[in-house]
Amino acid sequence: MLFAQGDIGDEMYVVLSGSISIFLDKNGKRTDLVRLEKGNTFGEMGLFRKAERSASAEAAEKTRLLVVNRDCLEPLKKRNPKIAAKLFLNLANRLQSSLKETDERLLTQKDFDLTSLEAKLNANENLEQTEISIEPAEFWEKLGKKWRRIIMSYCESHSIMSGKKITKIKAKKGDYFFITSGEVEIESTVSAKSETFSVGYCWTRKDFDLIGEFSLCTGNADSAARAIARKDSTLLQFTETELLSLAQHEPRIAVQFLEDLVCIHSDQLAIADKRLLDH
Repeated sequence: MLFAQGDIGDEMYVVLSGSISIFLDKNGKRTDLVRLEKGNTFGEMGLFRKAERSASAEAAEKTRLLVVNRDCLEPLKKRNPKIAAKLFLNLANRLQSSLKETDERLLTQKDFDLTSLEAKLNANENLEQTEISIEPAEFWEKLGKKWRRIIMSYCESHSIMSGKKITKIKAKKGDYFFITSGEVEIESTVSAKSETFSVGYCWTRKDFDLIGEFSLCTGNADSAARAIARKDSTLLQFTETELLSLAQHEPRIAVQFLEDLVCIHSDQLAIADKRLLDH
């Protein structure tokens, strides 16, 4: 066993050879989530949040790992910000995939007790307040006007009128959406006739925030969710290509922006994981 669900972690791992099993253990019942092989990373949330491990990890066979902690990460950011920025982008992509998988599992939870709806919604609000380690609006302000202007030259801006479904913007893997003004809801498209009841999903994002759930809005017929502007809103769309270009041409700006992106994703994933465990 490398670490157990609930352990406090402060490092992440890269699989160099062999494989790692990631699993949940609830009430003595094991649920295998994924098997990670060479090149995969895991434990990112421990590195950036020093938080409880959301799942357990054990070697499925003879395995070699690279351990990454703050002691090696900080010098890398200073000496080679270009490599560090690309590392953060890879981590963000990994967290984005994990968040999407967790959100999709939340949307398939069954047998929800409707009598506890109000209590569940209040609990979700309290969970967000306790789990957030970085306020997106604060990190955006701290970047300063000059850096924000440079960062925004590497993205596409979308203006959405209140009440409009956001159908023309398609979410692709590796795309990141920030709301800079207004309010956007990501709501489940699960049928009302389904046995599934996805409470709270509606996700609401407003002010300045990462819309991590936008990855659910593929625009296909089987899309798990759809996005609607509840107020006149402005969205910034960063593609993976644009972020790689930012890392290439403005590495010191990119490394700070992408590290913050990883931290915000870690917060949103931690909240989704806890909601999943509570169901």
